[in-house]
Amino acid sequence: MHLASPLRQIALASLACLALATPARAIVDGYYNIDEGGFESLRVTNETIGAIPFYNEGIYGQRTIIANVEAGHIWGGHEAFDRSAFLYLPDSPALSIHGTAIVGDDAALGELDTHATMVAGAMAGTGYLPDQDAFSVFNMGISPLATLWSGAIATSFYIPQGEEDAHLRGSFSTSYGAFLQPYKTFFNGTLGQKADVINSSWGFEDRSGTDLFTRTVDGLARQNTSVTLVVAAGNSGEGSVNGVGSGYNAISVGSISGERGSHGLFEPSDFSSHGPADFYNPQTDETLANVRATVHLAAPGEDYALPAYLGATGSYADREEPDPLPNDRHYLNVAGTSFAAPVVAGAVSLLKDLSYSGTHAGVATEVARDTRVIRSVLMAGAERTANWDNGQRLVEGVISTTQSLDYRTGAGALDLAAANAIYRGGTTDIAGLGGGAIATHGWDFGSVAEGVDNDYLFTNPFEEAFILTVSLNWFIDRAFDNELNLASDVSFVNLDLEVWSVSEGVLLEKVAQSYSEYNNSEFLRITLAAAGHYALRITFTDVIFDLSGVPPTAAEYALAWRAEAVPEPGSVLLIGLGAAGWLALRRYRGKKA
Repeated sequence: MHLASPLRQIALASLACLALATPARAIVDGYYNIDEGGFESLRVTNETIGAIPFYNEGIYGQRTIIANVEAGHIWGGHEAFDRSAFLYLPDSPALSIHGTAIVGDDAALGELDTHATMVAGAMAGTGYLPDQDAFSVFNMGISPLATLWSGAIATSFYIPQGEEDAHLRGSFSTSYGAFLQPYKTFFNGTLGQKADVINSSWGFEDRSGTDLFTRTVDGLARQNTSVTLVVAAGNSGEGSVNGVGSGYNAISVGSISGERGSHGLFEPSDFSSHGPADFYNPQTDETLANVRATVHLAAPGEDYALPAYLGATGSYADREEPDPLPNDRHYLNVAGTSFAAPVVAGAVSLLKDLSYSGTHAGVATEVARDTRVIRSVLMAGAERTANWDNGQRLVEGVISTTQSLDYRTGAGALDLAAANAIYRGGTTDIAGLGGGAIATHGWDFGSVAEGVDNDYLFTNPFEEAFILTVSLNWFIDRAFDNELNLASDVSFVNLDLEVWSVSEGVLLEKVAQSYSEYNNSEFLRITLAAAGHYALRITFTDVIFDLSGVPPTAAEYALAWRAEAVPEPGSVLLIGLGAAGWLALRRYRGKKA
């Protein structure tokens, strides 16, 4: 049965809906220019985030399924999704969108929409240019061969009546029934397949992560550990992350500019939602304000050229539809966490495609595709952003944080190349569930019991100062009843992360700790100046709440880490604009109308 709930207004996590409402629009050289300044970005997102090495190995996401759930459906008729030239690759799927389009209950409209099409382009556009029979990495999605599934949940779209409320264009209403069916289908599976990744670039106010919608996806994610949910943090600027990203079991994504500043670091986008969120304890019925960090990662979310759907349906049902409907138009200069999230979803797809490929035995397992592993690996590989601060302070000689993550960018900027090295190299899932000897980088899936710490000892000593980045993730236990369509809180275990110095195989002195009581992520990025042996320790600290009557005594988790030498003073990380030899790069600029 479907539980009744009031219709609610939802905002797409994108600035595109505002930009598209501006009057200065022109179609120039195949692009649909949405501002008067033209298109000046030279950034190649695929290169910026480190995806090119995957492509050079033939990893394009072709063994994975990415599902997109938002107001309307993806329009697969755009040339951005033309895969005909990729057919020489093994396991290449034909584009599959409408055959797997899922609509909620009878109230859902199921209309094609421009926002979903743009998001799909960021995830899985091929960048194919039919007139040149070539590819452009400039407008290629991160996982250009992933099979796309589309879920539409809008029961109505907001169509502005005048310029004064044009900024609301793109907002939509939905109901629990309309919302539920696509998520259930993509998490639980259809025709013998589950999605590998679900992307959602929409949100609503839910500071405490307790809304029924948020609890539902958390419960489905907990039950389906191989399905990774990626959500946009929202565009509210200062203020907590929107639901469903304010929950616990997804990857919540903020936006960065995608261009390095004079200091060599990426800048968080001003519009990206940030700030501490609330924590609700269902056992005590108490809410603690501003005690959680909910953004996990950040990715480029500005200056995109994305496929334009110009049909008169969805959020633009009031526009005049061109006849014939063009399939070669792109929106320019769009921005928003709506487009940062699918970049991360595409990155998840590439990691899982690598796992499915079987070329690296250490990751060719189901546990390697577990959301907790994927989230930990991406976070441990993340790069520090400008003014990154997760609250680390020196407390009685120990580097300590009770915040865990930066409120704007979480662990930092997505660095898929670094995540790739962690995922496939070094230590990959130690046998058993209780720790052991580790290389300088890697990951492990384990289970820690109450009163028994899990220790990870670096095999070799460090000879000089080094930067250590460590990420620990686990699930909050939220349940979902697939028969009654009920979501409920069960329990919340509090784990902690520590770094110790080691002498003759014995943990000697604690040097760092991440003790965030109300997060289900712990994170450290520290510089250790003293040479010697070190170890990581995972502890089962306590149970924050339990409604099951049988408090948990152990918890599964994923841990990922990397240690790297401190860079030489004044060294600069250079990002090249040249594309790899397998593609042709062509830059486009819009012109004033």
